[in-house]
Amino acid sequence: MPDSDTPAQQQTDAILEALDGSGPATTVELATALDTHPMTVERHCQTLQRDGCIRRCTGGMYTLVETSTERLPTRLAD
Repeated sequence: MPDSDTPAQQQTDAILEALDGSGPATTVELATALDTHPMTVERHCQTLQRDGCIRRCTGGMYTLVETSTERLPTRLAD
C-alpha cells in the first residue's frame, strides 16, 4: 500500500481483503482477524456498505458485493 494511505483507508482495505479471502464474516470475526476493536470494524463496514462495496447478510455477516470483487484488485492497487 502507498505511504499516503490513511489508517482508516488501510483498515478499510484490510476488511475488503479479509472478506475476499475468507468469504462472509461477522464483525467479531473480522475484528479478531485484523486485531482491531469490533466497533472500529463495524464503523468501517457501515461505510463500505454505504459505498456499495459490501452488504450485510443473515446472521449479521458481511460479504463482498459481487461487483466489488471485480474492483477489489484495482482499489487495493491505488
